[in-house]
Amino acid sequence: MPDLLRLLAVTLIPGVLWVLYFHRKDKYEREPGGLVAKAFLMGAVMIIPAGAVESLFRGVLRNPPSLGALLLAAVFGVGFVEEFLKYWAVRRVAYNHPAFNEPVDGIIYAVSAGLGFAAFENVLYASTMGLGVGLVRAVLTSLVHASFSGIVGFGMGLAKFAPRGMESAVIGRSLMLAAVLHGVYDFLLMSNLMNFYLTVLVVVVLHSVLLSRIRFALSLSPFSRTNNAGVEIEPEKADDE
Repeated sequence: MPDLLRLLAVTLIPGVLWVLYFHRKDKYEREPGGLVAKAFLMGAVMIIPAGAVESLFRGVLRNPPSLGALLLAAVFGVGFVEEFLKYWAVRRVAYNHPAFNEPVDGIIYAVSAGLGFAAFENVLYASTMGLGVGLVRAVLTSLVHASFSGIVGFGMGLAKFAPRGMESAVIGRSLMLAAVLHGVYDFLLMSNLMNFYLTVLVVVVLHSVLLSRIRFALSLSPFSRTNNAGVEIEPEKADDE
């Protein structure tokens, strides 16, 4: 039991704390805690299909015949797979919910799904590679997943209130951008082209970009007193799935 508690302390608890941290960034109309929790749990469940698909690329990822092959496997076999599944989790749980009524909501729900994915992935790593690895991943990997998911969530937040014909294109571009960045990040790690200090720097930059996207999305909120971007957005009514 003490070992289990230590495992949870360095994996799931940090994930929940990160969710609370980002949830507080939604300063005009915070999302229902239950719905955020559902996004977190749905993101965690996506570990299962992600593992199944990524197992098809395991040979190339572990023993790549070339750096080019490793890059392609990292982008399409890891980056795209994981970002699409986290996107699907948000789409299924929150996208059509009435509470999704401002652009920043896409970021909040997508980040929550990404953190759920990262937390349960961290359980697997910490249980096999040690609590020290789990502790490092609780910070770095959690923020990386949150940042890449935030790109998709930003696109979903814009697409939700965009003209109908633009929705798919906006989401598609954000999904591909997140997938490529995620794949390149993993490629640099797996090929040992990025050391620990450079990794920390990259994570800090990604986190800063995510915060800037949150601020911009908040400027588009119909609940803010002053819409700094000068854009009028009407909250969309939708039925719960």
